[in-house]
Amino acid sequence: MRRWAFVIFIVGIFLMFVFLNLSPVETNEIASLELNTRVSVSGKVIGERIIYAGTKILELDNGVIVLCECGESFKGKEIKVVGKVSDYEGTRQVVAEEILFQ
Repeated sequence: MRRWAFVIFIVGIFLMFVFLNLSPVETNEIASLELNTRVSVSGKVIGERIIYAGTKILELDNGVIVLCECGESFKGKEIKVVGKVSDYEGTRQVVAEEILFQ
């Protein structure tokens, strides 16, 4: 019985690893995507607002809104954001997990 439990545990850990490391969908249109879809969007930051300490809203030139917990300013820079699609008051946005410079 312990052997089966150990085998099931190892298979479960492997499946979690596979699902967490799936590559994100590369797109610039997030309105049609489902919530919690992992996406990768890129563009130039044209607007930046601080909503509270350490949290900002970035607006990209392609109309995508990004919510990030970042300290530095990205205004005027080309960035690539990996994150998950979320919804705030009927508007789709990306909650950033990782921000890369291009």
